[in-house]
Amino acid sequence: MTAAEIIRAIFGGIFILLLPGLAWSYVFFSRKDINWVERIALSFGLSIALVSLAVFLLNKLFGVGINLLTFALVVVSLTALAIALAFLRRKGRF
Repeated sequence: MTAAEIIRAIFGGIFILLLPGLAWSYVFFSRKDINWVERIALSFGLSIALVSLAVFLLNKLFGVGINLLTFALVVVSLTALAIALAFLRRKGRF
């Protein structure tokens, strides 16, 4: 395995296994409710559940193929939605 493949695997793992769940953990819990260890553990579980469920539903309901582009769009969409909801919640509008 080359260095580029290792870096790609690390950033891909963070992108898929950490970012969506971390963003959603801020939607569900405020900063003072849970500490950072609990938030990281929760984010892994949420990411695995949300990304796999979203890709599966897109495939079964709409016939969208499962490929790299689908995963990337789902991860970006889930993360952006969670960031927007967390921002609105913090401002008191949600």
